[in-house]
Amino acid sequence: MEQTPAPARPTSVIAARVRSLRQRHGWSADQLAERMTAAGVPWSRIIVTKLETGRRPSVSVEEMLALALVLGVAPVHLVVPTTGDEADPYEVAPGRPVAAWEAREWIRGRMPLQQLGQDARVYFSEVPADEFRVDQASADNMTREFRASSGER
Repeated sequence: MEQTPAPARPTSVIAARVRSLRQRHGWSADQLAERMTAAGVPWSRIIVTKLETGRRPSVSVEEMLALALVLGVAPVHLVVPTTGDEADPYEVAPGRPVAAWEAREWIRGRMPLQQLGQDARVYFSEVPADEFRVDQASADNMTREFRASSGER
């Protein structure tokens, strides 16, 4: 019988992604700290090291956004795992796991977490009207392109 993995926690995911992306850029912990400070979030090598080794319990929203900016990734790809099984659990709040793909769609504003009690009517009512129209237009274009490519009318 296959065992479900323990849910990934946001700070742990951020820590792993920061380390991976920092190394991919070829930066030292000092260099990442310098870039964070230049982006307006005063960090030191110690802060980077504590985050990457799991000795820092949390990351503020401001820090997470600056990290995404400095590392050149979308915030969602810093917060939710980008590798592994898409169905692996991700903890959106303590004791509230959902599949990783669902967490990404929720963060992107594309899908409420109805299994956790979110009401789709409330969730989508907060989308700015202009943004909703753009999303609807994008969906309509994708539908037309799919139909054209599949020969469907």
